[in-house]
Amino acid sequence: MLSIGCSGIIYYFTHLYEQWYFFFVPILLIPILYVGIFIVYVLFLYLASLFLNTKKEVKQPKRFWNFFVQQTCFQLLLLTRTRVKVEGKEKIDPTQRYLVVSNHISMFDPIIIMQKLGLHPLIAVSKKENLKFPICGPFIHHAGFIFLDREDTHSAIDMVRKSTDYINQDLASIYICPEGTRSKTQELLPFHPGSFKIATRAEVPIIVCHIDKTHLIAKHFPFRGTKVKIKIVNIISKEDVISKKTTELADIAYEFIKKEKENC
Repeated sequence: MLSIGCSGIIYYFTHLYEQWYFFFVPILLIPILYVGIFIVYVLFLYLASLFLNTKKEVKQPKRFWNFFVQQTCFQLLLLTRTRVKVEGKEKIDPTQRYLVVSNHISMFDPIIIMQKLGLHPLIAVSKKENLKFPICGPFIHHAGFIFLDREDTHSAIDMVRKSTDYINQDLASIYICPEGTRSKTQELLPFHPGSFKIATRAEVPIIVCHIDKTHLIAKHFPFRGTKVKIKIVNIISKEDVISKKTTELADIAYEFIKKEKENC
């Protein structure tokens, strides 16, 4: 919006509109200005991140920092020319809190899930190593992301407790990849039942999503755009969550995603 607005202002105040053959100037200015403004935006994020303490505990999601996370996710999808098709979104009640689970094939999975499901805020469970990423780590920390140390059992307990608190206090829905790591072959890895303790303790429904083709985004950039799809395969009801064990819920979600993957 800024690049379009600035392009129009330059075109108008330089009186280029008086000569019809300069009609192409705004068309050229928009992408140039967009890149320039994006560079300034990234510089701002970098400078701001220097003052964000990643060792300080965040007790609840901060909407201010979450805005920048959402905006950056939007810009990344725009820059990579990623077009996302969402199927089954009508099954979601935006006023309800959920646990969202999906397969995991790319670093773009949480970016797309947070942008396209329409659950605000939606907080992701992320591996502890992501805290070390420049710019990204400090911002997602202060936005309320929950970090998991896969080598520490107590970290998993804290993750479930914090995720449950977010839901019970009506602060956010939670997104987690039950596989625990990205599948580099796109094959579905076994689900960790512990991921589903968030739903059983908070007593909320589970949105089961299948993500397809996100692993192609990095391969196609910058020469090609990518069409990806999120399908909400099913929603495991609150009643089923309460009545079933986490191992059963993990098996149910796994079979839903596996079946959808086979049909793609």
